[in-house]
Amino acid sequence: MPYPAQGGLGPSAAAASPLASRKPRPAVPELLAGPGRLLLGNLVAALLYAGLGAAVGTFFAQYGLFPAPIWLPAGIAAVACLLGGARLVPGLFLGSFAVNWLLLDASLLTSVLISLSNSLGPLAGALLTRALRPPTGLFTRLRGVLGFVAGCVVLQALLTAAGGTAGLLVAGGLPVEAAYSAFSRWALCEAGGVFFFAPTLLLWMGIERTPASPARRMPDDGTRAAPATSDSVVLAAAAGLAGLVFALPPPAAALVQPEAVVLLTIPITWITLRISLRAAYSLLTLISVVATVGTLAGLGPFQPDLVPNPLRAVGMMIVLMATNALVLMALLSERREAETLLAASNIRLTAEVAARTAELRRRAETDDLTGIGNRGHFLCRLRESFAEARRQGGKLALVVMDLDHFRPLNDMRGHAAGDAALQAVAQIGRDQLEGWPASFGRLGGEIFAIALPGAGAAEGASLAEALRAAIARHSFMLNGDEVPARLTASLGVTGLLPGDISAEELLQRADAAVFLAKAKGRNRVELRMVSEVPKEMRASNLSR
Repeated sequence: MPYPAQGGLGPSAAAASPLASRKPRPAVPELLAGPGRLLLGNLVAALLYAGLGAAVGTFFAQYGLFPAPIWLPAGIAAVACLLGGARLVPGLFLGSFAVNWLLLDASLLTSVLISLSNSLGPLAGALLTRALRPPTGLFTRLRGVLGFVAGCVVLQALLTAAGGTAGLLVAGGLPVEAAYSAFSRWALCEAGGVFFFAPTLLLWMGIERTPASPARRMPDDGTRAAPATSDSVVLAAAAGLAGLVFALPPPAAALVQPEAVVLLTIPITWITLRISLRAAYSLLTLISVVATVGTLAGLGPFQPDLVPNPLRAVGMMIVLMATNALVLMALLSERREAETLLAASNIRLTAEVAARTAELRRRAETDDLTGIGNRGHFLCRLRESFAEARRQGGKLALVVMDLDHFRPLNDMRGHAAGDAALQAVAQIGRDQLEGWPASFGRLGGEIFAIALPGAGAAEGASLAEALRAAIARHSFMLNGDEVPARLTASLGVTGLLPGDISAEELLQRADAAVFLAKAKGRNRVELRMVSEVPKEMRASNLSR
């Protein structure tokens, strides 16, 4: 910060911590990795601090305000320390030293002491801001805004002002009775510079991001949507109105009440909500520059005959508008994130409910033992296929399969062996049906059924024969027995007849065909295309 003559005030330096952003970015420590990059970073920090300090000091000196009522290099220091931490402190020290020693003609000792406070004060402030900031971003939470104000604005200003004032006292350039006055003005100057400049730099550099306004939803291609025409008009009108108000000469300026200037908060609020915090803060910076320059030039409503302290009125206006924009965006960001989390939670809950419903449906439709359709599901699919075949005039074949002598096997080797045999038969069936648009289900016990939409009775018989042969040659290793068990199956096949009025008629014919297959010796396929009940079924005690 500069050496304060006649109670002048000064700048500060910064603290460390790479700021989080919503999109992955190279970490600042990586950007400063290596001696060359670190040297370049410090050189840039020194040039920016010294250059802006020289411009600000020279401008305000023309109005007898030495060195400045608002020290803008404080914003450079805050941003540098937030970006690079202690790595960029040497550059800030050199920049501050150049301003105080070369421009403000401070002594060597005074320049060194003031530059130390201008470097270490912002570092401490940035460290506090880093500790308080939320992971999502500095300006996306009220906690982050309060952390920025507490660290980069308040703590930085207090430490810098305290260190600079102490340096002046030690160097003998400031009377003890003037110390408090110098300290208070120094702190206000420093805080104003950070508030005025640092958020704009952070937002325009893309270091800090805030959610897009609802009015600026992202297009499908991922690019940022342009502001609506009405939003652009408000932005331009607010800038023009501020320029007009603070360019009014004294006679005309008297027509504008100083309190009315606060109404510029309204367009800034609009732009914060409708466009972005960056656009709002850029407009705020423009209004602040126009208000400061106009007031110093004796223009605008903030004049000594209307307000006791014109520059203090400008400062209060800046603080009010900046605080309003930052807090509003933080609260808005919290609400948007809460809405996003709620939407994500609803989507997740919907997916979980859908998955659970699908699982319950699968369990309701699946035979627990074999994993194929259960009786209810198969009969439902059979009826659907029957109705579709009737509507389209298509074909439909039905195969019913009953394992031969399964009950003795189940009794002799146990239910576990029987269950394993049923599972093996179901797998054989799935293998044989690969490529067929078929429905495969277990009707109960050892009875299985296959519906073949689009297939005729002959095709159904061919498939049934292949299935029978596969079961007959399969070796069923049950319960680790050394001798594999053998099973055979009797299969009945039928097809859709013109007179059929329900799927149950196909099922009765196929079941009748199974009885005929068993009556004729088992391990065979019977095709039946007539509806009469065979004599063998009318009084049969045939063991299946």
